[in-house]
Amino acid sequence: MNTARLGTSEVEVSRLSLGSWYTYSRLSFEAGTELVRTALDRGITFFDVAYYRNSPHTEMIFSRLIRETGVKRTDYQLAEKLWYFGYPEESLSDQTDRMLRRIDEEYVDTLIIEHPRPGMSVEKLVDEISAVVGSGRARSWGALNWVPEDLLTAYEYASSHGLAGPVLAQLKYSLVRRNVVEEQYRQVIEQTGMSIHASDTMEGGILAGILKPERHIGIDVGGIREQIKNMVPKIAEAARKLDITPAQFSLAWCLTNPQVASVLFGATRPERLRENLEAMQIAEDHGDQIRAVSEGLGIDAHALDAPYKHDKALIGDYVA
Repeated sequence: MNTARLGTSEVEVSRLSLGSWYTYSRLSFEAGTELVRTALDRGITFFDVAYYRNSPHTEMIFSRLIRETGVKRTDYQLAEKLWYFGYPEESLSDQTDRMLRRIDEEYVDTLIIEHPRPGMSVEKLVDEISAVVGSGRARSWGALNWVPEDLLTAYEYASSHGLAGPVLAQLKYSLVRRNVVEEQYRQVIEQTGMSIHASDTMEGGILAGILKPERHIGIDVGGIREQIKNMVPKIAEAARKLDITPAQFSLAWCLTNPQVASVLFGATRPERLRENLEAMQIAEDHGDQIRAVSEGLGIDAHALDAPYKHDKALIGDYVA
């Protein structure tokens, strides 16, 4: 497994990373342990977890699973997310403390902060998260679906004040959703040296040929999902030309972009995880071919995520 640094930071991560949304909560303890152990054995050391509004125990489940494998904390990297539940009454620092208690860790390798709400001060957010990094509770921080203008403001403010600036942007990026990363974010990446953490790379399984996913999948920003489904036969045909699976084709395509530090995907079965891992070697051996046969598969109507109202959890402390 190849590795890459997150932007200009010292955090080095595996180029494939394992997500947690609707993953560990659907597995038995034994199956979850096997999945995490398989990932580690095959070189995946970067894990993305979060407090999800409708699956609030994901962090604690992962924490128990990773400990069961016996891996040292210094041998894997952990990304966590901060939302604006109760903000600003509960500061980002307070939220970080609560998160670290949930996962029973002293630090995370990168904290990914959701996009600012209208009226929020980007500079104040940078002050707060930089203080968290300075305290050692996070080694770096990144941004989730920030508009390019806010991210540039954050970078410039941090640079001019000697603060920790953002080192990655987690964005939807795939064969079919290209334009946000490759057009809207081009200046951001060139100017800041930040990395892309590509998410939703298989459109919840649709690009792998699962046209009606049973599990909940990400929001369809831009309203292009039906167009994406119509593109699946062409994607399958392109994959057949290279004698690989559509899932491998989708992952390998993202890996051919040098601005992408790591490609995030979800898997619940070890055999599917092992199949996806082959995308790393495929990208190295056939990168030019993959880019060539992918021409015309993008749908240039993708947009940044809508401003979710993450001001409160979907469930309360007590559920009847």
